[in-house]
Amino acid sequence: MAQKQLSMKEIAQLAGVSVATVSHVVNNVGRFSEDTRKRVQDVIDQYGYVTNQSAKTLRQAQSRSIGMIVPDISNDFFSKIAYHVERTLAAQGYSVFVCNSGNDPQRERDYFHSLASKQADGIICISGLRELTDDIVTRGIPVVCIDRMPQSDLAIPHVGTDDERGAHLATSALIDRDCKNILTISSFTADYDRNDRLTGYMHALADHGLPLRREYMAYVTGQRPSMDEAQDIVAGMIDAGMPLDGIFATSDHSAAGALRAVQAAGLNVPGDIKIVGYDDSIYSKLTTPQITTVQRHPELMAQEGCKALLDLIAGRTPAMETVAPVELVRRRSC
Repeated sequence: MAQKQLSMKEIAQLAGVSVATVSHVVNNVGRFSEDTRKRVQDVIDQYGYVTNQSAKTLRQAQSRSIGMIVPDISNDFFSKIAYHVERTLAAQGYSVFVCNSGNDPQRERDYFHSLASKQADGIICISGLRELTDDIVTRGIPVVCIDRMPQSDLAIPHVGTDDERGAHLATSALIDRDCKNILTISSFTADYDRNDRLTGYMHALADHGLPLRREYMAYVTGQRPSMDEAQDIVAGMIDAGMPLDGIFATSDHSAAGALRAVQAAGLNVPGDIKIVGYDDSIYSKLTTPQITTVQRHPELMAQEGCKALLDLIAGRTPAMETVAPVELVRRRSC
């Protein structure tokens, strides 16, 4: 029975080792003998330095817990991925702790450190960071990135989609409906600066002989809900009298806001302006008319991400790059 909870320094004194060695044993990192582990563990068991589950973690070197970091849990696409990650890993006996970074790069970094310190067996991340470095991914914890892939020198598996192709499909769908003046509204992605969807839009214009005009490239800032920002962007263009017959929004949230602005101006969708969104989220189905969009298969992405993480945990070599298919889902807005 535990008598009292000691500090790490006191445990080191009782076990006859250094504080650093106790830290290594507690966090299961670094080099130490089995005899050293047993001496430290015996003191921990006697004085209750950690919870029963954490003590079991030290003995088994697994906590059976996984951390998942998402940029915005209210986003339908991200929440679908989180839902399927939890279901997939629960079936394998893991608990999943979902951490909402709120599109805050520092909060995401803090979650990486917190999950590592809590001895999570691995982390699945939809990152908003520009780069993942070894000062963020600490203690050799297995990490898999889903959707976005920050720059990194670390060997981190990635499960994503061909967003350049998806955006090309969306923009081409508008062009095929005789749109010539096509606005694109890009999503806010915090510190993450790769934008394959914008690249796909630009390539589609070029492939169809249409000019690239910077005034038709807009961005939401993340300061307000993207639906509201997109509505204001489109309303501003209409009020300014800019020719506009097509809108490609890189999220269904923004597409719904664009639709709201067009209808508020007394214009018809798809008669006057056609709209295509992205993600095939619930927002694309709740509007009138429903929004043509790009499906990215979040369930498949979640399953492949879990598979890669479980491979890492088990010491197997995972697929380092997995690409889920994209496809255009035609509805009434285009």
